[in-house]
Amino acid sequence: METFTSTGTSTPYIPTSGTDLRLFSSGTTATTPVIAFSHPITFTQSTSKQIMQNKVAVFKVTRDEFETITKTEFIKELWVETKNGQSVDFQVARDKDLADYEMSDLSIRTIYSVTF
Repeated sequence: METFTSTGTSTPYIPTSGTDLRLFSSGTTATTPVIAFSHPITFTQSTSKQIMQNKVAVFKVTRDEFETITKTEFIKELWVETKNGQSVDFQVARDKDLADYEMSDLSIRTIYSVTF
């Protein structure tokens, strides 16, 4: 089994009226947003037996009643191994130093990945 990951950014294109409406082959006009890519997208192929070492930083975040982050605190930096597309978050959650924290209060950011 092979998986593909993509990089790039997209912005929604919302048709308005007149010449901005896109016509389909059936002659109907688009009424839902269409995705327009503003940067090239590249795809990276990986095999299912891939092993990755990931350097991650873990932060404790505080949110207000609107779920907006109001404060961040650096907790730990560590390397975790993932195999066959495992989640980095799952591997970090297994770290004994983080057992006292609620996972919903943590933000995990991958700094660097090495693929084998």
